[in-house]
Amino acid sequence: MLVKKTLTSLAILLLLQACSSNSGQVMRIDPRELRDIDANYGSEDLHIFTKSMVQSLLRSKILASSTPTLILSNIHIGKGVEEHIDTGLIKNSLRNNLLKTKKVHFIDEEYVNNRQHIDYILSGELHAIKKDTPSTIDNFYMLSLKLTDSKSSLLVWTEEKEIRKILIK
Repeated sequence: MLVKKTLTSLAILLLLQACSSNSGQVMRIDPRELRDIDANYGSEDLHIFTKSMVQSLLRSKILASSTPTLILSNIHIGKGVEEHIDTGLIKNSLRNNLLKTKKVHFIDEEYVNNRQHIDYILSGELHAIKKDTPSTIDNFYMLSLKLTDSKSSLLVWTEEKEIRKILIK
């Protein structure tokens, strides 16, 4: 009887330990390393979108020829996707990378209501098309941005970046 209770207690202890611990190995990797683990939107896509858009904007006539630093309003990105994608991450990444170029500054509209000092407004939309069949998952993402002159309302730059991911089941 004592052996049976001991074995039962040991089995329960092992089961509890197995349930409470993570199975698998934790690794730290470079956040900018492209590592797709599924077909959904991920950090890799954020970096691809940001890099592409910042490079395109820097090559534009507006930023390439600007001697003084341009003032932009906060970035506005609408979302046309069903899945949860944090557009705040896209906005922050774009803003941080553009600020590092020292070609632009951003007005924090939370503290400043006067828009007369804003040169341009950067805005855009993120869209997704998803197809799921018994044999594949096909996810298409597109980020489109535009730069609008705040005084004349002229659209002075526009760009889009597409990412397509296919997972074969």
